[in-house]
Amino acid sequence: MSCILLKFMKNSKLITVLRTFDKKDYRDFNEFLVSPYFNKNEELSRLYTLLRKIAPNFDDKKVDRRKIMKKLYPHESFDDKKCKYMMNFLLKLLERYISLRITEERELIQEYHLLLAYIKRGGEKNYNFIYQKTQEQLNLSVKRDTEFYYKKFLLSEVANKNDKKKNIRNREIYLQEVVDAFDVYYFANKLKYACHILSNQRIISNKYNIYFIQEIIEFLDKNKAQFNQPTIEVYLSLYHLLSIGTDNYFIEIKVLLEKYKLQFDKNESKEIYFMIISYCIKQLEKGNQVSYFLQEMYDLYQQGIASEILLENNYLSPWTFKNVVKLGLRLKHFDITEQFIDENINRLQEHFRSDAFHYNKADLYYYKNEPHQALDFLIQVEFSDIYYILDTKKLMLKIYFDIDEYDALESLIASFRIYLKRNKIISENKRDSYLNFIKIIEKINKEKSIENLLEEIEQTSPIVDQKWLLSKLKKS
Repeated sequence: MSCILLKFMKNSKLITVLRTFDKKDYRDFNEFLVSPYFNKNEELSRLYTLLRKIAPNFDDKKVDRRKIMKKLYPHESFDDKKCKYMMNFLLKLLERYISLRITEERELIQEYHLLLAYIKRGGEKNYNFIYQKTQEQLNLSVKRDTEFYYKKFLLSEVANKNDKKKNIRNREIYLQEVVDAFDVYYFANKLKYACHILSNQRIISNKYNIYFIQEIIEFLDKNKAQFNQPTIEVYLSLYHLLSIGTDNYFIEIKVLLEKYKLQFDKNESKEIYFMIISYCIKQLEKGNQVSYFLQEMYDLYQQGIASEILLENNYLSPWTFKNVVKLGLRLKHFDITEQFIDENINRLQEHFRSDAFHYNKADLYYYKNEPHQALDFLIQVEFSDIYYILDTKKLMLKIYFDIDEYDALESLIASFRIYLKRNKIISENKRDSYLNFIKIIEKINKEKSIENLLEEIEQTSPIVDQKWLLSKLKKS
């Protein structure tokens, strides 16, 4: 029973949320919790103090509900219902704190709610001061992303509400401002999500309904002078690129991306970058201008990293890191790629660095046709991430095949197959793609009928490294 209780607390929503906290969050939430306005239950403060002492790791031996409750109530027997009650209430306070933090971090949103409050309460002098200050703050912003137009719409709307409350008859100016601001906000977001849908359809075959999108596209194409806001320009061009896919739109979106690079929020810029990269991947999958789009993708990644747009909390993702390396290797930029690995490995979070360094160094030597050096790096991969496990084993299979280490190849095929079938974390599609790869490489190693295998490889889906398998079959 104690093991079940320990596991329950360790995997509880409360601990899950606390794991996301940084040092500032732990400190600020403590101040939040001791405020009588938010919390009048001192026992919850004591519970948080105990949990804070075992954060952020929350080791199994320390995350024991019985032990924690014993410290809170040394003279009482364990009460499971009371423990759950306290955990639930502390979680609610955590969520309220997070919600308030998000509101505080979103510029002008607090002011919007304050303006609404002054309209309701009748503080006209304070309303006028805050409205003017907020309007100036918005106009001074360099951002012209979808969030900017949302705030502009809110400010126009609140001005309209204020005039309505004061029974001002001549409200046409503010009404027109509300409608104009809403149009820009609506069109920008409609285009934005339409682009996301088009981009996602490369990976997921879901059918989406994007009502009136063609009418909106035609309207905006005819009224570019009126709707010349950066966010509409960018998403309109991106929509044309993802739906039509001609070279002129690809060139246009790159020009617009450079032109308005300071006017988009970092997260929104990242989404745009990845949608353009996704378009490049689609062209590569079709075999269109392979060298050109490989270089374009490589350049986009490099620009995104240099500008820190593709960084997450100041860290480089291990998968973005690996994608840049792979593109550099496919372009045969071996020296530049090795330099990239060495200079950027410390930009990854510490727990990713070792595997990322050793795997990507191995891939570099494999592309340089130095398989034994590649193996030296591969055996140092510690398997901290499921995708590194899969790619490391796949690369080992390829190396064993290339250097005619057939006993090692057969042994790895057997162990890899068992691993794939037993692992419950891997998605079904991903599992099948690797199992099919194993099946084909095993057949190439043993099969004599090349023609039958050639047809099987071309018709097998999903499968990883299909081109590599075909190249090896043609050489056998």
